[in-house]
Order: sequence, then structure tokens, then C-alpha cells
Amino acid sequence: MPSRRPPSPAKVRLARLVFGLGWLAALTIASTGPAYRRGFIDVAGIQTTFGLGTSAALAAIIGGLALSLLLPAREYRRTIIATGIGWLYRAAVLCVFGVTVIFLASRAVPSLGARTDSMKLLGIAGIGALVAVALGILWAAAQPAGTARPGLLSTLVGVTLGIAAAYVPLNWRIAADTLPRINDITTDTLHPPAFMALRTSNDSGNGGDYAGEPVAAAQRAGYPDIRSLTLKEPAAEAFARIERTARALGWEIVGEDTAQGRLEAVAITRWFGFKDDIVVRLTPVSGGTKIDIRSRSRVGVSDLGTNAARVRQFLARLQQAP
Repeated sequence: MPSRRPPSPAKVRLARLVFGLGWLAALTIASTGPAYRRGFIDVAGIQTTFGLGTSAALAAIIGGLALSLLLPAREYRRTIIATGIGWLYRAAVLCVFGVTVIFLASRAVPSLGARTDSMKLLGIAGIGALVAVALGILWAAAQPAGTARPGLLSTLVGVTLGIAAAYVPLNWRIAADTLPRINDITTDTLHPPAFMALRTSNDSGNGGDYAGEPVAAAQRAGYPDIRSLTLKEPAAEAFARIERTARALGWEIVGEDTAQGRLEAVAITRWFGFKDDIVVRLTPVSGGTKIDIRSRSRVGVSDLGTNAARVRQFLARLQQAP
């Protein structure tokens, strides 16, 4: 009979630790939204919680992948299929480590970061880790009966949870570093639509004042595609179309002035429940009605592209609306 190697208790305990870290990271990151909505933490608390969750996630991913290479099978006997999958798994893990090193270097060295695409590197590392997990599961399944690697599956589960948990905060971090650090987006940066109802709302932390050219310049550089839209309908028909679109997007309309051609609304983000203020302005022009929109976050310095995405979505839906 082939000789057996008893599982190392220390390595099995480490596998359980990776499993626990993965769950800890996932639960920590997932809890930030409900905790903020219920007032248990503020924006600074979100950043702290994200930091803790990301640390646990990275420890689960890197530690789990490294540990999986060290977990021995109970027997020396191998099959050709198991051996082949095992080498593919090792190659995938090494690729993930290599991309991770490049990613960390690009974040630490500005000159290198300017020549690399951090989002692409993060995506490659994430996909590589998922491929490694899939190969690891196949590797375990391909082992002959009685030769399973103790702790391998729990390690891979921990790695998978770590990947899922790390995606959101790392993605947000890269967005914060690459997108303009502004939270006020408008289709008319020279004469942005003004808040009226929301300016006097006690629930709004938004004073309504536009910060001027610094914000306008940052928007033009980061979101050059955001511009006014002209509809062929007269103002009255265009206003009804705008109202239908706003309601279809789930906005809470807080002010309507058909005579002045202004609609104000509040949009609430899904996970954290952030409230963003919106104003749409209609201006009669030759051949139709010019539509301008402004979307501004109540909290934070950078909106991570949320307001720009909202403006784009509104304009696209408005053109499609009946």
C-alpha cells in the first residue's frame, strides 16, 4: 500500500482560520450599508469598517491560496488527471500572486501607477483567483478515494468569500483615486440649475451653491460626455415626460414648478441609503425644449461616479420614454 502522510493539525487549523477570515470579511463588508442606514456608523465609520473588512479579505485570499499549496494529500499516489489539474492550480495561484504584486507596486509607486491600469489589474487578479478556486475544487474532486487534502475545500471557500468581500471596497478605492473628486454633476456648468425646494429643506445637507469653475473643470475632464439634451416637444409635454421618467427611476419628487420649468427630487442609493439631491430645468428653445439636470450628493467629497451615472441614466431613459 502507498505510504500515508497524516494531516498536519497546524495546517488544518490554518485552513479553518482562512475559512473564518473569509466569513468575517464578507459579513463585515455586508453590514456597512445596514449599519449606516440605521445610524450605527457615520461616513468615517464606513471607511474604518471597509478597512477592517478588506484586511480580513486580503488575508483570507493570499493566506488561503498560499496555504492550499502546502496542504498535502494523505497518500503519495497520484492520478494523471489529479496531477495535471494540480499543476494548473499552482500556475493559477502563482499568476494571482504575480498580478497582486504588480497591483500593489502600482499603488505604491506613482510612476509605475501612471503606466498601469489598476482596475484591469484588479479584475485580472480577481478572475485569476476565481479560476484558481474552480481548479482547486476540481483538484480535490480528482483525488483518488481516501486521498483528499484535509482543509482544502474550507480554504477555498474562505478564499471565495474573501474575493467577494474585497471587490467592493477595492473597487471604490480605485474609483476614488481615478475619478474626479467632486460630488456635484450638471449638464450646464456655466449656469447650473439651482435648487429651490431642496435649498430650504431641513432634511437636506445641500446648501445648493455650485462651487464654480474648479468643479466645472474637473467634470469636463472626467465626464466630457455629459451635456444638455434638447427634446422636440414643447415645455408642457416635456415636463410630463420628465416627471414620468423621474418616477420610473424611483426618485422622490419634492418640488414641481411647471411655470418655471423646474422639477426637484431626491434619489436614495440602495446599499447605504445616501440621499442625493436632483434638479431638472426646462428651457424653451427654437424647435423644442432644452433639458438640464444637476445631481449632487449630500455627503462626501467624491461621489465615486454615482451622480454622473445617474445623469447619464436619466438622459438615456428620457430619450426612450414615450
